[in-house]
Amino acid sequence: MSQRPVSTDPATPAPFTRRRVLTASAAAAGAFALASGGTAWAAAAPTTRFEAETRTGRRAPGAVAEPTVVVRWNQATMDAILGRYQAAGNRFGPATVNARILAVVHNCIYDAWACYDRVASGTRFGGSLRRPRSERTLDNKNEAVSYAAHLALLEFFPEYKVAIDSMLSSLGYDPELTSPRRYSPAWIGLRTARAVLDYRHGDGANQLGTPPYADTTGYQPKNPPQTAGAFDPSIVVAPEHWSPLIVGGKLQKYLTPQFAVMKPFALSRPDQFTVAAPPAYPSVRMTAAIEELLDISANLTDEQKCIAEFWLNDDVTPPGAQQMWGRFVSARDGHDVDQDAKLFFGLNMAECDAAIGSWAVKLDYDFARPSTLIPYDRRGRQVTVWGGPGQGTVTMDGVNWQAYVAVPPFPATVSGHSTFSGAAAEFLRRFTGTDSFGDSFRFKAGTSTVEPGLTPHTDVVLTWPTFSEAAHQAGISRVYGGMHWSFDNEPGIEMGHKIGAVVHRQAMHYFNGC
Repeated sequence: MSQRPVSTDPATPAPFTRRRVLTASAAAAGAFALASGGTAWAAAAPTTRFEAETRTGRRAPGAVAEPTVVVRWNQATMDAILGRYQAAGNRFGPATVNARILAVVHNCIYDAWACYDRVASGTRFGGSLRRPRSERTLDNKNEAVSYAAHLALLEFFPEYKVAIDSMLSSLGYDPELTSPRRYSPAWIGLRTARAVLDYRHGDGANQLGTPPYADTTGYQPKNPPQTAGAFDPSIVVAPEHWSPLIVGGKLQKYLTPQFAVMKPFALSRPDQFTVAAPPAYPSVRMTAAIEELLDISANLTDEQKCIAEFWLNDDVTPPGAQQMWGRFVSARDGHDVDQDAKLFFGLNMAECDAAIGSWAVKLDYDFARPSTLIPYDRRGRQVTVWGGPGQGTVTMDGVNWQAYVAVPPFPATVSGHSTFSGAAAEFLRRFTGTDSFGDSFRFKAGTSTVEPGLTPHTDVVLTWPTFSEAAHQAGISRVYGGMHWSFDNEPGIEMGHKIGAVVHRQAMHYFNGC
């Protein structure tokens, strides 16, 4: 889905497509134009103008063209996430941490907004800070929401303080305001956000650790590291278990295993839902799973390659893609701030609980990725598979098999992509009252980042008539890319749908003031 960040020149909007965001520098990306080193592109940002994110142009009758302040802060959060890991030169954004950040930011936004709703309850103060009817104006909601989001972003991205302050200033508010009048919108935003942030410091993610989000479980891999592109079967200890990779001289470390024991929003416990154990290795079922991926690798179509690349983590998906689903729905249906405060709160609670639930399964099974189990299993045997960028299908020793896309640093089962996507699809289906989605993306000829200039040969259009179909494509992308097994995918989508349903039910209690 195309991303349309703010234009710095009101007369010449410069939309960034999703593909352009992959190659643009952090300084060019997004709602407050982040520059490397954590400084803003200018000391004071010009007045900003946002464009609604939709390629269909469908809107509810009378819907305004401008996105709500909730959407603006959502995009700003995504830009900060993207800017940080691009500035560090990292290939992958930390999906679990990103999901938590988005959940906390939108929890702060929601709790501030709830004080101006007739019935909604906040997560920290319930209805005790509810403002009288005369104060429930759009201006007051926007101000409270903006101060809440500003405080949350400063907590997570202090290196971007100048840019975050500029974002608040561009909306007409004072970033230096420290002692607002009691019960004013700014006070409400700061008070509710601080309560959410303080609560989240103890949720088990280890945000305040040294370094932040450091492992608290004591996890140790059962296998020594393998150098990407130079697999050594002789050092494998337990082939069915995860092996860290050395990629470009950097050793992978299991990303945030402690999310497996983190406090969820709606789940009764992190492992409330799970999936069947992976097949034993060796076994007939595991051999079939290996042969399935080898067959896919040998016969990759342009469409499959485009699907594998579109859903890559390079642009902070997941949960970045799911934010674009939400922004699309907001623009398509002409949302106001009330609808968006609830939508993005529930959506991101679903994404965070999906991170917790899928990481609980990953830590439990610690199962190997295809990138190490296939080379181990097929060592010394000839396989006919994708031979690398621009090589097409070749015959090689199975020890040299490689995935089409890069592999992230954590075990395979269950697929996080599938779980995130299933949870988002289910929440959005329930929130909107329909599975209808309607977005699409044109993957232009030659724009592959794996095979630039070669793939696809002609434009490929990816379409998602429903949220469920978008979730299915996100999940299968990991199988096409060689990152995941089929038994990681469909069960993950199913688990995600269960999580999305539980989160929607819990969110509705807050929305209805129960």
